[in-house]
Amino acid sequence: MEKQMVQCEDGRRRQARIHGVPKQEGDFKIWPAGVRLKGKHVSGEAWYSYKTKTWYFLADPSGKHAHLMERLNTQLKEESIKQYKDQLKALASRLTVEQKKIAQHRAARDAINAEIEEVKAKISQLESGAPLESDRPLEYSRHVRRQ
Repeated sequence: MEKQMVQCEDGRRRQARIHGVPKQEGDFKIWPAGVRLKGKHVSGEAWYSYKTKTWYFLADPSGKHAHLMERLNTQLKEESIKQYKDQLKALASRLTVEQKKIAQHRAARDAINAEIEEVKAKISQLESGAPLESDRPLEYSRHVRRQ
């Protein structure tokens, strides 16, 4: 029997008692193992990762006192899910605000582009030699008689 510090499913580090013959699965070597949790022995497997050089402990769902680890694991999952949902809501509201800003900026950009096109048209008109015209029609003076 050997003892190793392992990373458990609930995120805590505990000392595991490793025993038996290991088996190989991908980049992991797996031993039957157990950890102490709330004064009880939880049976499962100790996984050693060759890549990260880290020990992990996974409780056997049908093993002895596995319900203790499951309860902690379930609570952690629920808390994590709640945090991610809150983060998702905040990101969604930020997205809405940014989309509104983008819509306003697009409208401003379109107005500026229209003005640019008008000015370019006037420049090309002047370059072609056409007379400069006013934006409003000519008005007659009050003193001029119209027939």
